[in-house]
Amino acid sequence: MKRSVWSCYSRVFDVSEAALYGDHFGERYEYDSNVVNSSRIREGDVLLIRDAQLIFGFGVIERIDAAKGEKLMRRCPVCRRAAVSRRKAVVPEYRCLKCKAEFDAPFVEPLIVTRFVAHYGRWWVPLPSPAPVRQLLNVYAQQDRQNAIRLLDETAAERLIGQLAGVDGQFFVQISHAVGSLEGGFVESIAKARRGQAHFRQGLVDRFGAVCAVTGPQPEQVLDAAHLYPYAKTPHHDAEGGLLLRADVHRLFDRLVLTIDPKSWRARVDPALTDRFALLRDLADRDLVIDEEKRPRIDLVHGHFELATQAWRDRRRG
Repeated sequence: MKRSVWSCYSRVFDVSEAALYGDHFGERYEYDSNVVNSSRIREGDVLLIRDAQLIFGFGVIERIDAAKGEKLMRRCPVCRRAAVSRRKAVVPEYRCLKCKAEFDAPFVEPLIVTRFVAHYGRWWVPLPSPAPVRQLLNVYAQQDRQNAIRLLDETAAERLIGQLAGVDGQFFVQISHAVGSLEGGFVESIAKARRGQAHFRQGLVDRFGAVCAVTGPQPEQVLDAAHLYPYAKTPHHDAEGGLLLRADVHRLFDRLVLTIDPKSWRARVDPALTDRFALLRDLADRDLVIDEEKRPRIDLVHGHFELATQAWRDRRRG
């Protein structure tokens, strides 16, 4: 099934609107059946998350939850349309964008809707620097003016992602096509940053130097501290259970696309993907750049290896 790319407006950074929107930046996007295009979004689609001024990042939908609920619609008390604008420094506080009426409070009407939650956190890529929304002007697939969820031209959107996020964005475009077509949609994420992560990272820098275990010496600012175990299940930082990895390699490692062979101490990449993506072929079968006496715990390396290779087998069966 062909996937779509969407521009999704979020008020997650607007504290005054926090009670009305349940978005969780970098994790999920919430919307309802009253929103134009809500019925067209599918698992595997790409969401660009933005507000009125900036684009913050993009992700692939892993799962969509749906449930019946009630939405309180703010309507103009004169024309009953929902085009109500709140003004922070003007009295009356509200104004209708359609009939231009001004009023102190909107008419509130309950509406039964289907609430949707699109989960995209496992394949979320924040932009290195937020980009102005005007860069989407030539990327929209249609000329409609509705603001919340707008369809983007896939080719133009992928080009923009590459421009805004560089190599990481280009890789995202390639790998998300492959992952999104697999049964179940996505691989399991091994870990995310947690409290104490900065201290954990510094300990690894002291241990290994500014060296990515797979790609060798790197500028320190591009190195991440990677856990060899699911942090959510073992919520502590084990100095012998971590590696320094370049940020893009860390993303592959957490998503079980890349792992370490505990017998040969070489990087391994899902062979079903190396034939298709040059960026992955460059990483496959590399000797780890770690002194033997500084290697992490073999049982944790073995655990990650088993988890990754099982994910590869599952995807081939799918």
